[in-house]
Amino acid sequence: MSRELAKARWLNRVYMRLIHSVVNSGTHRGLARRLREFQCLERMSLAENEHRQWLAVKRLLQHAYDTTPFYRNRFDGAHCKPADINSPEDFQRLPVLTREDIRNHLEDLWSRQYRKETLRPAATGGTTDTPVPLLRSPECLREKMAVQCHFDTWAGMWPGDSVFRLWGAQSDFNPNPSWRWRLYDRRLMRQVWAPTSLLNPEVLDFYRILLNKFRPRIIYAYPSPLAVFSEYLGNCGRPFHRPVSVITTAEPLLDQQRQVIEQTFGCRAFEHYGSRDFGMVAAECEYHQGLHLNPNAVFTEFVPVTGAEVDGLHEMIVTDLLNLGMPMIRYQVNDCTVPTSEVCACGRGFPLLKKVVGRTTDNFYLPSGNVVPGVSLTNRVIQVCPGLKKVQVIQRTPEDFHVRYVRGPAFNSLDLDQLSAKLSVFFPDRLRWSFEEVSEIAREQSGKTRFCISYVKKSAEKLTPAFGEGPGSTFCMNKPEDKLNQHTQVV
Repeated sequence: MSRELAKARWLNRVYMRLIHSVVNSGTHRGLARRLREFQCLERMSLAENEHRQWLAVKRLLQHAYDTTPFYRNRFDGAHCKPADINSPEDFQRLPVLTREDIRNHLEDLWSRQYRKETLRPAATGGTTDTPVPLLRSPECLREKMAVQCHFDTWAGMWPGDSVFRLWGAQSDFNPNPSWRWRLYDRRLMRQVWAPTSLLNPEVLDFYRILLNKFRPRIIYAYPSPLAVFSEYLGNCGRPFHRPVSVITTAEPLLDQQRQVIEQTFGCRAFEHYGSRDFGMVAAECEYHQGLHLNPNAVFTEFVPVTGAEVDGLHEMIVTDLLNLGMPMIRYQVNDCTVPTSEVCACGRGFPLLKKVVGRTTDNFYLPSGNVVPGVSLTNRVIQVCPGLKKVQVIQRTPEDFHVRYVRGPAFNSLDLDQLSAKLSVFFPDRLRWSFEEVSEIAREQSGKTRFCISYVKKSAEKLTPAFGEGPGSTFCMNKPEDKLNQHTQVV
């Protein structure tokens, strides 16, 4: 066993080698072996990893040309063959792949090396843009899971550790689980899900109680709702469990968010960057000097953004090196980063990103004092309206909301009705809504693509506990504004 794997406790080794391999074989089989391989690769030099990475790019290009109609046409249109691509500069002869390309050419993008029915369906992320369907080869799911688990170990998280997930993407968990599913999720998988669709003192105190009863080793969360939760815990004057470490994902971890999270929980916060398009792409190590890219999972290119407010801002173009079932070559992921040539003190042979500047969402502070984290709307609002290409939600006053939208090819008037109905689920207050059709929702000069914008500042009193002041206070599940999914109840 490698020195790094020896850090895992006996329970983690049982989960890696037995439980996950049996229960989650589609994603976890062979996990221990893959973790050992990634740990060997991180000890190689950056030059060695980049050499391996370029060989993987060359193999992918030949595979795509030989097995997908889309890329054969793309190479022919660029008047070149895979053998002509011998450097990153040559690579730029191929046009970038956009979501519109995938939407219009999905049938030509999957590799004929596979039977289509064996490929696993997925979808791109949905912030401003409508999610687009994807296909993945079965073997890449295990590789992507290993990439994520490898990054997790840098934060001290190993398979089998108990995890409290303060989560915004409802598609990741069962909103109405049976008792069997709750037993499986809580007892066997050792995780509990805390939805972030609506936050108020009652919800937050319920999560505090849940945190104390579950006593997780790790908190894995979206940073915006976690910062709200941290502020509540710091001000409520009641005891709460502190984990070994915190991992954030789905949106950039801002400096002020990191500060309140680390001060509240008394541990370090680790930022992860990934997307539903590719899986996990980069993560902080224990030195927190930036986010390491895994060069064995993706090949990244950086295009300077002119006129940006952030120095050194670049748009990131990503090539997925793991998914042979549907090659994604030079994909425009619509996120911006600040790359760096600095070397991390950890000595890992993985390149660094100074920071990720991309998908950002504000919290919406409502007249009732409830908080709706904007990040909880991603993948849950726009995807119900297939005729809308892009959406942006703007809060101008506590009561006034404005929605900007871009029509898609299949737009009809029912899409706005569906959007209104979906928004009413997340915003229980009586609010005023207006809708505006626009030709495009552009990235801001800061480099951010903003899905949810609020001009309403939070009040210091908003999340102050104003109920059940004694330690024996109970949580009421019956009020309309406090609807929580059943799976948040303590089993």
